[in-house]
Amino acid sequence: MVVGLDGFGENVALALVERGHQVLGVDRNPTIVQHLSDNLQDVVALDASDHEGLLALGIEAFDTAIVAIGGDLAQAMLVTLTLKDLGVRRVVCEAQSERDRRVLMRVGADEVVTPDIESARVVADLLTGQARQDTGWRFADHLVARWSPRHFSGPLGQLMTGYSPELLVLLLAGRHLIYNPGPEAVVMPGDQLLVAGPEAAIHALTGGG
Repeated sequence: MVVGLDGFGENVALALVERGHQVLGVDRNPTIVQHLSDNLQDVVALDASDHEGLLALGIEAFDTAIVAIGGDLAQAMLVTLTLKDLGVRRVVCEAQSERDRRVLMRVGADEVVTPDIESARVVADLLTGQARQDTGWRFADHLVARWSPRHFSGPLGQLMTGYSPELLVLLLAGRHLIYNPGPEAVVMPGDQLLVAGPEAAIHALTGGG
């Protein structure tokens, strides 16, 4: 279950669907829900702090909920409290600052990620060359790593064919800086990629550089 489908929440929900997971998307903005209705099989317009509304959705079927409304701390707190009251085992929240992360942990979040902060650090390290080739940044049970396939030239899709399908390329830094590059993006020797995925898959990728 993903609560909040604008930006980070949308990307997480779609990535989970691509990996074969059942996802219930929830957002209180009907326009956002309509926008995603073609890509998410189960998506509803609902205020996720509505206890009765969540019960009607069958919230008990979901072990994990992602609260991706880091831009509204008060709402994120309410939703987190509601989800925990309803027995959701694992609630992962998005926060936009270290202070917000601490607050969300205090009200019951099991994990809190700060994608804006961590992504900024990763990109800064990547662009300034201060990160080691095998440096990894942890997000819950996944890693984000910098990788440079030194001897490859061709489409990104072809490059990634030999690696785990759970890997997601977030950034391609070559002649241009490309966020969320598609499989047709051209990779040249010396280009650098920012790749996210399960820890074992990341280690297999960077170990094979």
